[in-house]
Amino acid sequence: MAIKLGGGGGSASQIDEVVFLNNDADTVTLADERVYLKGGVFETNLSTYPLASSGLTTVLNIAVASQDTNPRGVTWDGTNYWLVGATTDKVYKYDAAGAYTNTFFSVASQSTSPVDIEWDGTYFWVLESTNNKIWKYNSAGVYQNVFFSVNTQVSSGWTGLTWDGTFFWVINGNDNVYKYNSSGVYQSVTFSVTNESQEPQGIAWDGTYFWVADYQKAVYKYNSSGVYQNETLATSGFLNGVGTKDNSPMVVIQSANVVDVYAAANGTTSDTSFGGQNYVRVK
Repeated sequence: MAIKLGGGGGSASQIDEVVFLNNDADTVTLADERVYLKGGVFETNLSTYPLASSGLTTVLNIAVASQDTNPRGVTWDGTNYWLVGATTDKVYKYDAAGAYTNTFFSVASQSTSPVDIEWDGTYFWVLESTNNKIWKYNSAGVYQNVFFSVNTQVSSGWTGLTWDGTFFWVINGNDNVYKYNSSGVYQSVTFSVTNESQEPQGIAWDGTYFWVADYQKAVYKYNSSGVYQNETLATSGFLNGVGTKDNSPMVVIQSANVVDVYAAANGTTSDTSFGGQNYVRVK
């Protein structure tokens, strides 16, 4: 609940400044309409607080061990989560709250080593690492008798794929990302993640940036040209894959058989050591 205080701070104060107030409300609005968000409170509504310092916070944890004990890739279709499991060679459906819906489809007739899945808005695409192929399925999980191969570029070690709305991008354990058109034709474009990731386990496109998951508990952010953005997300466990939802990453935690879903969050670390609660100016 926002509260109104008297003025203070003057016109020189800036967005993202941190102040200490003897207060405990989540947001504080001053008489001159400056708005402050309480430290330790994460605000996911970036349309309300578009200029605040932003980060990522876990908003959902999906347990998947009952379906598969070697979960790999995850994708979001706008309504549900879909997870591909390498133990059962099946794709499992979870609702927006992370509950298993008792719905799945098998990819075993095409692949016995699926490592990632991607939704392009109409079809699912499943990457497998034995024959280095990407297989196409409709929204009901029916194989469309369409696939393309990526072994012309690298003959083994593929770990993840993503779709940017026009092109596929596929990552290999050699720390390189390769670009293909919608028909699976290599576009002679690649970029390297070797300066950041030595064990890449997946790639995802959030509409603006790529996120590359490394097995060693980290996800790295790159722009559309493959340039590292000096932003790294540290995760709670060893990673098997990465996807995106609402422009933020979601990761497959291999060591716990869970999917952690992140969201953009505004706020600062809570600090009361100066005799008051810290607040960050967000408007």
